[in-house]
Amino acid sequence: VSNGISAPTTMAFAPDGPIFVAQQAGALRVIKNNALLPTPFISLTVSSSGERGLLGVAIDPDFLTNHYIYLYYTVPGSPAHNRISRFTANGDVALAGSESIVLEIDPLSSATIHNGGAMHFGKDGKLYVAIGENGTASNAQNLDTYHGKMLRINKDGTVPQGNPFTSGSEQRKRVWAYGFRNPYTFSIHPTTGRILVNDVGG
Repeated sequence: VSNGISAPTTMAFAPDGPIFVAQQAGALRVIKNNALLPTPFISLTVSSSGERGLLGVAIDPDFLTNHYIYLYYTVPGSPAHNRISRFTANGDVALAGSESIVLEIDPLSSATIHNGGAMHFGKDGKLYVAIGENGTASNAQNLDTYHGKMLRINKDGTVPQGNPFTSGSEQRKRVWAYGFRNPYTFSIHPTTGRILVNDVGG
């Protein structure tokens, strides 16, 4: 379909045809009419050491009307952390200044592994997010951290009804499933809604 893509981490298909391909170093590329467009949709400043970087992309179910695209990326800093943000498409590029932060993930340790990053909308219209345990195995069983979890959130990052944990920390209330090492990719069955998770196990 295309070449010239550097370190692709994930991709998503827009309902009107284009393919959005995330490059680890922070650029979201667009393949349109079987051609890679020279101008990225957006180029984010990310920490891309190890397994960090631009790691997730999800297209809003109402993209044809609201033009929203969600990205999961590693924000540089001391400490660095992963973030989910929403951007508004303006044609084949992001509308300048349209970033809206959906959710800030817990700070990362010095380990650069196991960031997860996959995101998909479920049949229920909620955003599901896979997050790795950041190289600390105990995070997977700790309900008070986002690390090592599958989250279920509303489009704006708030807690939806129906999640299993209704009280406690903000992290706990967004957890849908826990006990993961690095759920780097997953898929949602289009008919049944069943979620199949590829956990990078050890």
